[in-house]
Amino acid sequence: MKKFAAYLAPVALALALACGSPTASAPPTPPPSASTAIPAPAARLNAQAADTPTAVVASPTPATPAPAPTAPVGPIVVPTLPVETERRNPTSSFALPPTPITDPSILLEIAIESARLEIEELGAQAMGFLETLTADHSPRESATEQELEAAKFLAGEFESLGYETSIVPFTVERIEAETGVLIGEQSATTTYRTLPLNLSGQGSVTGAVIYVDLAYAADIPEEGLEGKVALIRRGIIPFEEKVTRVAEAGAIAAIIFNGTDGMFRGSLATQASIPSVSMTKEDGEALVDLLDQGEKAATVAVEHRVMESRNVIAEMKGTVDDGRSVVVGGHYDTVADVPGANDNGSGAATTMTVARAVAGNPYPFTVRFMLFGSEEEGLLGSFDYVRGLSEAERTNIIAMINYDALATGDEIRVLGDTELALTVMSTGDALEYPIPRQYTLGNSSSDHAVFLEAGIPALFFLAEDFSRIHTTEDKLEFVQPKLMGASAFFGIALLESLVDG
Repeated sequence: MKKFAAYLAPVALALALACGSPTASAPPTPPPSASTAIPAPAARLNAQAADTPTAVVASPTPATPAPAPTAPVGPIVVPTLPVETERRNPTSSFALPPTPITDPSILLEIAIESARLEIEELGAQAMGFLETLTADHSPRESATEQELEAAKFLAGEFESLGYETSIVPFTVERIEAETGVLIGEQSATTTYRTLPLNLSGQGSVTGAVIYVDLAYAADIPEEGLEGKVALIRRGIIPFEEKVTRVAEAGAIAAIIFNGTDGMFRGSLATQASIPSVSMTKEDGEALVDLLDQGEKAATVAVEHRVMESRNVIAEMKGTVDDGRSVVVGGHYDTVADVPGANDNGSGAATTMTVARAVAGNPYPFTVRFMLFGSEEEGLLGSFDYVRGLSEAERTNIIAMINYDALATGDEIRVLGDTELALTVMSTGDALEYPIPRQYTLGNSSSDHAVFLEAGIPALFFLAEDFSRIHTTEDKLEFVQPKLMGASAFFGIALLESLVDG
């Protein structure tokens, strides 16, 4: 952007001089514009032509700085923006020295050190926000009062930064489950929290509970399970096989309890004929112990409900009224009963940090910060938003930047649109901060997928470590602030590269 030119141009020149591969016979390249997008190296472009579906490609080591200052290379623009609101007027800690420096290696050193300082500061800001979010608004289960209160908090934060903000509701159709077990002679009922498996049968049934361990064929009693509620331990064989086997043996419902702490939402491959629910390890083992005391009856109810979830939208209008926009965001909801520090408190905190860094400094295009509800229910928030766009509105979204579960492990990665990925990776190479590209997520996905499906270029910032998501161990103590800071920094760099895109 033009308002950044005074600060970015020297940095761009330093990186162009230092990262080139000079040839004596080539003519010098004219001075670049500060707003020119980062070009992808030819070597990386050639490498990407042979993309494989499962590989993770690490960024190559940056070229050795060239001694000649006249190398015919294109510009590399790296935003080393101060974190304060006066980001176009850097503080002394980020400012270039007043004395002109022609040595490209020194200029590159300055740019790299400035970037490191800013990543650290952005990470500290994101961590501060995440601490508040997780302390006051965890969990944030989809389509619940918890989610609504979190949405109000996030909207208030955007409004305090000067953004035009709204909370947009949408309808969520959910299957809810409840399990009650009769205890003692007075038939007092203990209600257990359960979640329906995807494609569970519906209805309310009551029957004697029988424990069938893992639900192998050998675990089924010879007399069958006619009219019984099957209590099953999670593990070894798929949910589909467990539920199908007990249903064929005559069971009227299936309860599968977890093998680790916390709840889980299992999924069946085909529509089940009986209500099928999940339960925590603690509750399942307690129920097994109760059965040792004698027969217990349980009522398992699975019903369809229509509920309300919300997207939070904060907008900064572009200086050019041509309809173009960029979406930056991620989801803010969690699965049931988990803190959600990494998934996706880290994405919400990073989004808010980017919003704070660019507040009051508009781009030519509109920047729309979005925090989606009910991602954990099947990307429902992003789907509702994209489905509501006109063809012209979809066409005018030039990029979507998605932040999700990006703050555990040792590095950030990118997944999605090739051109956007290469832009970020090239910036990382120039700053000696390699950013690998990831190609698949296995059976998982995130909100960027909805935009890609609609033909909108989208890039997903993620972490290498997903081991704790959807568990009670998704806590603040495992979050790495530096990863949020780097994700925010390179997200801003991508915004800058899109100015002339």
